[in-house]
Amino acid sequence: MKILLLGEYSAVHKNLKEGLCSLGHEVDFASNGDGWKKIPRDIDIDYSNKIIPRFLADRIYPWIDIKKFINYDIVQIMSVDTIYKKFFFNKFFFKILKKNNKKIFLLAAGGDAFYWSQGRSRLKYGPFEDVLKYDLKSNFHPAQNDKFKKFNEYMADEVDGIIPNNYEYEISYKGHKNLLNTIPCPINTEKINFIENNIDNKIVIFHGLNRYGIRGTRHIEEAFKLIEKKYPNKFELIIDGNMPFEKYLSVLKRANIVIDQTYGHSIGMNGLYALALGKVVLGGSEPEALESLGIKNSPVINIKPNSQHIFEQIEILLRDINKIKEIGYLSRKYVENVHSHTGISKKFLDTWAENVKKN
Repeated sequence: MKILLLGEYSAVHKNLKEGLCSLGHEVDFASNGDGWKKIPRDIDIDYSNKIIPRFLADRIYPWIDIKKFINYDIVQIMSVDTIYKKFFFNKFFFKILKKNNKKIFLLAAGGDAFYWSQGRSRLKYGPFEDVLKYDLKSNFHPAQNDKFKKFNEYMADEVDGIIPNNYEYEISYKGHKNLLNTIPCPINTEKINFIENNIDNKIVIFHGLNRYGIRGTRHIEEAFKLIEKKYPNKFELIIDGNMPFEKYLSVLKRANIVIDQTYGHSIGMNGLYALALGKVVLGGSEPEALESLGIKNSPVINIKPNSQHIFEQIEILLRDINKIKEIGYLSRKYVENVHSHTGISKKFLDTWAENVKKN
């Protein structure tokens, strides 16, 4: 099949492309590089380097590039905001994509309107308040805008299927006529070497900082203060981020324990890279999230958005340091079994094929 993966978050589509290509499919991957992460892509839709102002470039160049996005068997769009722009002919642009490609799917991810309206009320907890307070410094998220919401609803109704990439988006779109099964994020472990999780002088704990609010970094900062006070010589504590993807991976390799995010019910791509390297990962591993993937157990240590709870989970690891190496092996095996880029690619292919037959 000829497939276009349009848009990107944290190298999900990059890894999916690698899996699909290894299975013999022709795949083009279009994105803006996911901002400062600078993720490699086939078709660059980052228009910030044009000679005209960014606001205009973002609204002119998609029309210039439109031929690059048509004549595919499958187009999968990563989140609604890959297409949506203020003061842009959003519906018309989407209609061109729909008319000139055989099937279009929405990969539900990112902060879309369904997540902010339905997910916010249905999830046990979430990053919503912290995103507004720390990331946006506002009382209002762009996904709460009426025009964005209407376009999100329109696009959800018009695509051939909505595929959540974790429980948070499954629950956000629950009840929608086009909702399909959740498919977890893929990761190419063939490109990531497992590192035995040995401890040198100190246990290194790393939290990758990009968006302070959405990742619940304030809870991790508070937990680190508790650790420093009680165990001043046992740990090296690192909070760092906003770096290109390759540099981020190099920092990640030093860690023994990685704290992904505190508000997630599921594990994200940053957490998956840490698991693949053989790290102990603290993050989202709620029972309902595991159930949505059809699995019973995960090596991810589930944490709540609570500094005391995070501190207690680290303290448990400290009591039996040998378990850190053991969990590291389990982490790698888990990613290979549940998130393999080829295995996940097969799930996407099956889901696309089933939907094509149904329609």
